[in-house]
Amino acid sequence: MTPRDLPIYELENEIVRSLGARPRLILQAPTGSGKSTQVPQMLLDRGLLGEGEVVVLQPRRIATRMLARRVAAERKGRLGDEVGYQIRFEKVASRQTRIRFVTEGILLRQLLQDPELRGVAAILFDEFHERHLYGDITLARTLQLQETTRPDLKLVVMSATLESDKLGKYLAPCPILTSSGRMHPVAIEYLTKPVRGENYPIWDLGTDELERLAAQTEGDVLIFMPGRYEITRTIAALGASRVSDRFIALPLYSELPPAEQDAALAPAAKRKVIVATNVAETSLTIDGVRVVIDSGLARIARFDPRRGINTLFIEKISRASADQRAGRAGRTAPGHCLRLWTESEHLERAVQELPEVKRLDLAEVVLTLKGSGIEDIAGFRWLEPPEPKALENAQQLLTDLGAIYARRESFPGSAGGAPALPGRASAITPLGRRMLAFPVHPRYARMLLAAQEQKCVRGIALIAALTQGRNLLRRPEGKQMRDEREDFLGGEDESDLFILLRAFRFAEKNNFDPRRCAQLGVNAGAAREAGQLWEQFLSIAKAEGLDTAEREAEPGAIARCVLAGFPDQVAVRFDEGTLRCALVHNRRGVLARESVVHRARLLTASEIREIESSDGERQVLLTLATAIKMEW
Repeated sequence: MTPRDLPIYELENEIVRSLGARPRLILQAPTGSGKSTQVPQMLLDRGLLGEGEVVVLQPRRIATRMLARRVAAERKGRLGDEVGYQIRFEKVASRQTRIRFVTEGILLRQLLQDPELRGVAAILFDEFHERHLYGDITLARTLQLQETTRPDLKLVVMSATLESDKLGKYLAPCPILTSSGRMHPVAIEYLTKPVRGENYPIWDLGTDELERLAAQTEGDVLIFMPGRYEITRTIAALGASRVSDRFIALPLYSELPPAEQDAALAPAAKRKVIVATNVAETSLTIDGVRVVIDSGLARIARFDPRRGINTLFIEKISRASADQRAGRAGRTAPGHCLRLWTESEHLERAVQELPEVKRLDLAEVVLTLKGSGIEDIAGFRWLEPPEPKALENAQQLLTDLGAIYARRESFPGSAGGAPALPGRASAITPLGRRMLAFPVHPRYARMLLAAQEQKCVRGIALIAALTQGRNLLRRPEGKQMRDEREDFLGGEDESDLFILLRAFRFAEKNNFDPRRCAQLGVNAGAAREAGQLWEQFLSIAKAEGLDTAEREAEPGAIARCVLAGFPDQVAVRFDEGTLRCALVHNRRGVLARESVVHRARLLTASEIREIESSDGERQVLLTLATAIKMEW
C-alpha cells in the first residue's frame, strides 16, 4: 500500500478547500488513517504554506522522531533537510526544513523568542485528545496570535477521538471534517471474572493469556503495561513461557535508547511481542500487530497542589484510552484485543482521561505565560481552566523563587487573596525573564542563576543536566554491585546529588562504556545524554553572561544553590534516630532510606513524591536530599 492509499486522502480536497477559505480546522480521523504523516505533506504539496513551514505538534518524543523519519523517507530526503524534528534539547532541522515535527513545549518557547512566529505558515495539533498541558496552552496562544497580527496562520486540530462540541465552541467559527477511516474489525474479549493483582501479577496474567492466544491468532502481539518495571517482568515471564520459541519479545517505552525503540518497530524473522507503555497507544503505527493484550493500566503523573507533592501511581486507564489501544490490532487486518479486566469493570471506568491542566504542576507554564506578557493568568483563554489552588501554588512558588513580583492573586474559587499591589505586582521580574532562557523547570533555572553568585555554574549545570533525563543510577542487583558502588561512589554525606556527580564522572572516565558502567548500576546511555545536555546548558549560561570557567566550588556553594531552587522543600528530621521529617507548610515526609544525608538534621529535598509500597501503603518520600545550615 502506498501513502496515497491511506484513508485520509479521501478528505484531501476538502481539507485544502476548507483551509483556503478559513484558517481553522478540526480534523477527526481514526488511528491509522494517515493524518499524522500525510496532512503536513498535503499542505506543502498543495501550496498552502507559501514560503513557510508547517509545524506538527506531538505529545511524545518517540513519536516526534519516528514520524519525522517516516515522512522524510516517503519524500526520499535526508532527515533534517526538507523534513526535520525538534524535541527538548535536540534539534534535527535546518533553514531548508518545511515540515517540522516538534514536542508541544518547543513551539511555546519559540513564541517567547518570536511572538509573531515568522516563517511558520501552519500548525497541526496532533493527538489533541490526549490534552497535554503544553498543547492546550499553545493552542490558546496561537489562537490569540491568529486573531490579532497573524490572520494568515493556519491552525488544524487533529485527533482520533475528540470532544468536538467543546472544541468546536472554543475554536468557533471552525469547520469539522471527519474521516471514517478503514479500520478492520477488532474482536474485544474480556476476562470472565475479576483478578486481584496481589494474587496474580499482571505480567504473569498477560503471559498466561498469550500462551492461550498464540495458537489461535496470527501476526505480532502488542502488550500494554504501565511502566518499565512491569515491562521488564513481562519480558522475563515471556522468556520462561511455553511459547518463548515462537516469539521475539521487545520492550518499547520513552526512556529506551533510540536504537532499541527502532528495533521494536522493525520487521523481524518471526512473530514479535512488543511490550509497551502508552507510547504505543497513538501516533506510532506498528505494522504487523494483529493482537493486543491490554493490562488496562498506566502510570499517571499528578501534582497535589494542597500538599505540594508529585505523585506517580499506577491507575486504570479510561474507556477512550482502552479503545485507542484496541484499535492498534485492526490497522492492517482483522484483529483481536484481550482486556485483562471484566466487562462490568469496564463500564465503571472513566469515559476520558483527566486533562493535564487539571493534574500537573503549573509553575513552568505560568512563568512562560508571564514572560509572554500575560499577567492575568486566571483570565487566560483556557480551554479548561485549572484548579484555582494549583494556579495559586504555582504563583506562590514563582514569587518565592523571585521570578515574579510579590502578590497573592485572588483566583475565582480560592480562599481570599490579598488585594493587588500597585505597579508591577505579579508581573515577571528581570530575574524571572533570565530564568526563561533555560529550558528547565523554574527551580533549576533559579539554581543556575544562583550559581553565578556562588561561582559554581559548571557544577550546577551538570546537576541540572543529570536530573532532566533518564535515571542515571539503577537499583543495585546483589551484594557485589552494592559493595562496588559503595567503594566507588560512597563516602559522601552532604548531598545525594553529589552521588550523581560521582556516578557521571565514573561513566565519563570509562568513556561511557556500557559494560563497565553496568558493574556499578550506572546507566551509560543516560550519562552520555546528560553530558551532551550539560554542554547545552553551559552554552546557554555563557550566552546569558554567566561565568562558566572551570573552578573548585567553595564548601557549601552547591548546597546554597539547591536551597535557592527548593526553598519550599526544606525539611527537619524529628530526631537522629528516625528518617521522619517535618517540612515547611505543615507537611510531613520520610527521607529515602538510600539517601546519604542521614546525619543532617536540616535538609532540602529536590524531589518530594508520594509512592505506593507493595503492600498498598502510601508515604511521602523525600529524595535527592541535600544537607543545609540554619544560618543560610
